[in-house]
Amino acid sequence: MSKRQLSPQETVIASISNAITFMMGAGSKIAMREAGKQASRDIWPSLPENASFEEAARIMHDGIAALEGFGEFQLVRQDDDGSYQIEFKECGFARFTAQSGQPCGEQAICYFGFGLVEETLRRLTGAKVQVKLIEQDDTCAICHEQAIPR
Repeated sequence: MSKRQLSPQETVIASISNAITFMMGAGSKIAMREAGKQASRDIWPSLPENASFEEAARIMHDGIAALEGFGEFQLVRQDDDGSYQIEFKECGFARFTAQSGQPCGEQAICYFGFGLVEETLRRLTGAKVQVKLIEQDDTCAICHEQAIPR
């Protein structure tokens, strides 16, 4: 999916994700989603509350880009039902999916990312959401995701 070379640290993270996905299967989803939520609180201990869509989109774009490996994050839009449309472009971890035996969106690292986005959106906007992969577009190297109100 991504053509950019992963750093040694990103390769280590991807390898750990694959091992967790392979060994824990479905159990990795809960643990890694929770780890992502905790990471939001640890990485960004102070975030503005009641952020507008535009402000949340900018903060999340810049913050997730600084983490490396996840590619370019974009909060595309908020729909009338309160759900958010999300895109991750050029996620470096996507290239490791075949090694774990699980498709993109079912990887431990994906669930980490889901939890990270869920908690960061909640902290910025107050919206409680659950993120899921809608479609992976290999030709454009984009993962289309949706954050659904819960």
